[in-house]
Amino acid sequence: MPLIRFSGLAVLLLLASSCALEPQYNQYQFPDRPNQPGQDAVAELQHSASEALRRDAYQQAIDYLQRAIKIDPRNPHSWHRLAEVYWRSGDFRRCVEMIERSFSYSDSDDRLDRVNRKLRQKCQQG
Repeated sequence: MPLIRFSGLAVLLLLASSCALEPQYNQYQFPDRPNQPGQDAVAELQHSASEALRRDAYQQAIDYLQRAIKIDPRNPHSWHRLAEVYWRSGDFRRCVEMIERSFSYSDSDDRLDRVNRKLRQKCQQG
């Protein structure tokens, strides 16, 4: 009986880990960028933008992310989040532009590149 319970738990863990390997673009967990000046402020602005986006307050989310980008213009995650706001607001041209900026600063972050490609495809389909 304990073997059956363990097998069931192992299957659940395997399923959960396989889902984590292929995140949807909007479920991407952005890594912290410690030891860089202003990153606490950038993280707080990104969080505020996410909260605004949940309320469909697109302009407020854009404002937060533009402030984050002024602090750290090479942060690919801020550019990605800005692309997501433009996608959700229906501005597909700007969405693609922001994704390209995110790609330019991603430093071969495979997970971010993967979610950027998915979002770019959605934006191009309009």
